[in-house]
Amino acid sequence: MAVPSVPEAAESDPRLTDGATLTWHSAEVFVEDPSLGWRNGTKVISKWRALPHGWRFQLVIWPNGSGPEDEGFVSAMFCLSNHLMQGKESIIPDLQQVRWLTKDNATLASTTQRFVKSNSSKSELQVCCGGRALVSHTTIRQKKWVAGGKLRIVGEAAFLSVNFPSPDVPAELLSKEPEFVTFLLADGSKLHFDKRLVVERSKHFASMLSSETWVEGRTNVIDLRSNEQADVASMQAVLCLFMSQHFHAACNDELAFSVRKLADQFCLDDLVQEVETELLPRVSKDNVLQFLGKVLGSGGVLEARCLEMVKANACELLEKQGSVLDEIVDDNPALTKFLMRVLLNAARAAKS
Repeated sequence: MAVPSVPEAAESDPRLTDGATLTWHSAEVFVEDPSLGWRNGTKVISKWRALPHGWRFQLVIWPNGSGPEDEGFVSAMFCLSNHLMQGKESIIPDLQQVRWLTKDNATLASTTQRFVKSNSSKSELQVCCGGRALVSHTTIRQKKWVAGGKLRIVGEAAFLSVNFPSPDVPAELLSKEPEFVTFLLADGSKLHFDKRLVVERSKHFASMLSSETWVEGRTNVIDLRSNEQADVASMQAVLCLFMSQHFHAACNDELAFSVRKLADQFCLDDLVQEVETELLPRVSKDNVLQFLGKVLGSGGVLEARCLEMVKANACELLEKQGSVLDEIVDDNPALTKFLMRVLLNAARAAKS
């Protein structure tokens, strides 16, 4: 029996639960009627879905149980993996709740679990949680949950929203004589900031300001007037990060992408991740092409989320966004090539 592919992109949804903001991530699989012909131990695996900070997740479903004692039941597992953890201390996402749903969003199970390490190597960390006897074949038949010969299973996991750690200010930094750096901005305004923090927080600016071979090092003036992203709001967000504050775009996508671009230019990887994490729940079919055009080729979690959605819904998206497609394509030739490849692959799949 063939293992079905899962074209749907993962969804994320921030919700307030018991006073804490939880971010739900979900994916679904469709399996042929579990009571018909499945061998015990045979599994169906979804595609990996992107999460922040190098993590990704997938659903693993055993239609006729994961072991001999589970035969006659559907078993399910929610697995997380991180291939970026080599040589680093692993901080496993703070899982709060797991839910399993089926037809008409009927709840199969809802549990509070923690991830348990299932595999750890030099190149990858994997953790899993789930239910061995999620639901019986008898219950599935009685509830008439099989539709069109297939059973829909949705796995949802709720995590505490990410809080990025604020780097400590070294004590010796405060013993240095204070100086100020002036930033000349694209809109004609100026910002002034403590040079000690600029040098401490940014290797990009430190290389300029720590040597008199650079004009910035001699004058303590950084001229960003030719950088159209460097307006007051965007640069204030960057400098607030230097003061150990966090970035919040307050649903202002234009500001978020402007700050992300500056952070990328200034080699501020933590800020790039923070902005992308805030933008992840905002990706939708209405804006995915615009978002992808701004991050295509970056290799980040936001690009991964956009790619999944575009590959799953390419024809629908192109039809839906026809009115702005010319503008999107003109602004990003690389996106045009990518969309052509996606459409070509979809056409080939339809013929096969």
